[in-house]
Amino acid sequence: MIRITADSQIPEIENSLAEFLKADYSIDYFDSNTLTACDLKNTDALLVRSTLSVNQALCQDTKISFVASATAGINHLDIDYLDSKNISWSYAPGCNAFSVIHYVLAAIGELIKDGMLNVRQSIGIVGYGNIGKRLYKLLKALNFEVYACDPFLANPELVSLDKVLACDLVTIHVPLSASGQYPTLNIINESHIEKLSNKILINTSRGEVVSEELVLQSQDLIYIADVWMNEPSPSLKMIETSYIATPHIAGYSIEGRLNGAKIIAKECAKIFKCLKPSETKTVQPSAWPYDLNNIVRDIHNVSFPISLFNSELDLKSISDSFKKLSIANLESGFRLQRESHSPRNDFNSFSFKGISVLDQELDLGFFNELGGA
Repeated sequence: MIRITADSQIPEIENSLAEFLKADYSIDYFDSNTLTACDLKNTDALLVRSTLSVNQALCQDTKISFVASATAGINHLDIDYLDSKNISWSYAPGCNAFSVIHYVLAAIGELIKDGMLNVRQSIGIVGYGNIGKRLYKLLKALNFEVYACDPFLANPELVSLDKVLACDLVTIHVPLSASGQYPTLNIINESHIEKLSNKILINTSRGEVVSEELVLQSQDLIYIADVWMNEPSPSLKMIETSYIATPHIAGYSIEGRLNGAKIIAKECAKIFKCLKPSETKTVQPSAWPYDLNNIVRDIHNVSFPISLFNSELDLKSISDSFKKLSIANLESGFRLQRESHSPRNDFNSFSFKGISVLDQELDLGFFNELGGA
């Protein structure tokens, strides 16, 4: 019997475990706000999200032999400690890539709608991994001038950080690291104030990759952020300074969270040597549930399909609610708004077949990139 303890906010985790595990197992759920080591004494596998720090204090005097996070990042896992105790660990890189991309494109749509950006301007991407690479291709298909940098990769398409920072809009997609050859802690900092003058900066990776002093000292930087230092008690001044501020929900799409659950459930089955034989499943995308004419209208009016992204993700509304939090209810409000974030689908989970019938001269490059035209 494999004893599994899982965060109650990991969606469909029980169904995912049933899909991949052929051994007997039990599952108990926990609230990350109240979990203690005492609750885990008989646990074999611990399944978490980014809201729980997994370290010696939590794992000592337990039977845990496997830890997995249903997230794309691992800075909440004490890897050195887990390795020292021979505790296997895993996570879900790329699980919510399109969810984060959706957030960035929705933010770009808001900027275009407000007259602060247009498709003739340039976009720079810091980080060319699961998110950055896909975002690069989609922005190219949307006819932006796009540049990306990543010191870990030897790719002729990539440029220097200075070249990326020279763009009109910069969006960051890197893991948080404080050591190594290229640490990302405060990778964007006060030394870049002049380079980012009159620019737009989007941060959906981790709050610590951007120096708060940069944002607060800059007089003309437009900052859009979904991640913060000291979550779930971020700086109110940072929230107020940001053009769009949201409570760490960029990766919270239905598909992103389900992907995370499936990835760690499968890895759990592998670790305990009880993986069921795989079955090939073909999932057909759902038809776009809104009016395709709105997408065509946006492309004609501003050369960008704003409604394609904000139909499922209204960033301005989320930001308005987030900015209403006071210091007295900041932590509880942050948690509540994150956990109660309205279910939303990734834009690439839909089919857009028939859109070319509405306008035969429509540039279908972006939709062909999605495979849904």
